[in-house]
Amino acid sequence: MLGKIYQFVSVMILMILSSGSSPALAEDMEGKALVNDYCTACHEVSEDGKLARISAVRKTPEGWDMTLFRMQHLHGLELESDERFAIIKYLSTEYGLAPSEAAPFRYVLEQRAHFVDTAVNDDLDALCGRCHTNARYGLQRRTEEDWLKHMHFHVGQFPSLEYQARSRDRFWWKEVTTETYKELATLYPFQAAAWAQWQVADHKSPVGKWRVAGHRPGVGLYQGSMTVSPDGDMYKVVYDLEDTSGAPLTGDSKVVIYTGYEWRGSGTLNNTETREVYALSEDGAKMRGRWYEAGHYDRGGEIYAVREKDAVAEVMALSSSYIRVGETKDISLYGVALSGDVRTSDPGLDVAATVQGATLARLKITAGKDLAPGRYQVQMGAAVADITVYDTLDSVRVFPEYTIARLGGGRTPPVSAQFEAYGYLNGPDATPGTADDIRVGLMPASWEAQPFNEEAAHMKDVNFAGRLSDTGRYLPASAGPNPDRKFATNNAGNLKIVATVKDTDQLITGDAQLIVTVQRWNSPPIR
Repeated sequence: MLGKIYQFVSVMILMILSSGSSPALAEDMEGKALVNDYCTACHEVSEDGKLARISAVRKTPEGWDMTLFRMQHLHGLELESDERFAIIKYLSTEYGLAPSEAAPFRYVLEQRAHFVDTAVNDDLDALCGRCHTNARYGLQRRTEEDWLKHMHFHVGQFPSLEYQARSRDRFWWKEVTTETYKELATLYPFQAAAWAQWQVADHKSPVGKWRVAGHRPGVGLYQGSMTVSPDGDMYKVVYDLEDTSGAPLTGDSKVVIYTGYEWRGSGTLNNTETREVYALSEDGAKMRGRWYEAGHYDRGGEIYAVREKDAVAEVMALSSSYIRVGETKDISLYGVALSGDVRTSDPGLDVAATVQGATLARLKITAGKDLAPGRYQVQMGAAVADITVYDTLDSVRVFPEYTIARLGGGRTPPVSAQFEAYGYLNGPDATPGTADDIRVGLMPASWEAQPFNEEAAHMKDVNFAGRLSDTGRYLPASAGPNPDRKFATNNAGNLKIVATVKDTDQLITGDAQLIVTVQRWNSPPIR
């Protein structure tokens, strides 16, 4: 039951946006007054007006949302949705994170299904990362005193914590109450210059027209525009996008901006309900993030947007990033303020503009037969784009290189895994798979799932864990004991996902590891 509640809470901030709540209530019922009304019953007020615990912590909107959920679920706090929204907005403004503080951990805020979560060191990974992501504490800032209280809270909330795996190799209580809290206070301090500067910064409104470019894994590039207009205390967004084939991707959303830059939206794209988690740049001129389907956080797209007004010339995306030696190819550049003469970094790369506008330029590019493989630049005025010239590919890599998928069943949908194949050239060391390799670009590929090791072959994981689509998306099977499997075990599996790219007369393969595992029942906003 708790897991289902958490699944609801995980999109509470976004669902409020699509409810019938009055946006102006954030102004009518001032968040500070609500905090004083509801929180002072338990949190002592000091002489300087600070609230015990609350005024010693800084969190993201999702972090404060989880705090309110805990107060409601465990301590009987009763809040209307409008009140909850106003409190989250106030706390995120007064006790939030600066853009630079949240940046390293945005992968968890954006509900990415495929990420590698790492800690600063092995001790923190063992002490904290064994129960939740390391991003969860990385997205908090506390005073040293409050980090110590946080250690006490953990034992009070989870009394068996010291006896769980990865705790029994150390004197857990002694370590966290003498060393760990001090380390966290140093790594993630309550007082920080970045936050002090952000509090007094001029936070720009997102209202206006934005140029958009993005990538949908397994689908490809999309581009277009979005228009943001005020809507009470929130914003309305209209998307006018299309993919490279010209197919439309349109819709709208309702958005709230927390902490001056944390964009949270709820809307639709092509009649599919979506959620948006973006971050405005500190100057308010750009934003990056991810949108995803409301019912499937594993399906969505990257987004990069630039405000068109007063934009600096920039190529935001290309229809293709590579060309073969001796080939002539049409490549489209999508961006802002595209103007001026077209030129290249090498005369062996001949470029002519067939269409040229402020947001779109179509180029006819010819790579000379004697041009050496490598990376070259195409410039249009002040805007620059990188083009990779290649003769034959040296290797293929599959991304993500390691990830998980989750079985589905009941009310819990499966979590799929989308793979893509990229071609590479060897770098100066002439060795594939090293840091100096040159990425050529996204390649069409055929896909196959194979057992990752002997045990996976013995258990016939390929037959039971799910299926791999022609576009590289792995679709997991249903959860639950399977009487057709050895030991009637679940449909989990350990798989090797193999991509085969045809490059002239050669076939080049690359692979990645996929763990198909069980359903996740506890899905908080910050995992």
